Formats: sequence, C-alpha cells, structure tokens
Amino acid sequence: MIPKQLIQAAVATALIAAASGQIPKFIQTMRIAQYQILKESQASKWGRAMLLPVRK
Repeated sequence: MIPKQLIQAAVATALIAAASGQIPKFIQTMRIAQYQILKESQASKWGRAMLLPVRK
C-alpha cells in the first residue's frame, strides 16, 4: 500500500511542474529515472545463484 504522504508529494510535484510549465522536462526526467532503475535491476548484475548441494 502506498503511504498517503507519498501520494501527496507526487500530487504537489505534478502541480508545481504544471504551474511552472515544466511538464515535458519533468516527464523526461521521470523516463530517465525509470530507465536507470530498469538497467540496475537487470539479471546480469545479479550474483551467482546459491544452489543447494546435491547428495549422491
């Protein structure tokens, strides 16, 4: 569940960006942040899987 304060902060940020005419710049910044999150969460950055030992 998203905390109420986070929603309020997001709404306030969107209103400020709209009032100052910076919506396109704000959207571009959000897209760059999303891209960075996706790149950092790629499986190639994960460590090796810890597998349980196989008994013979």
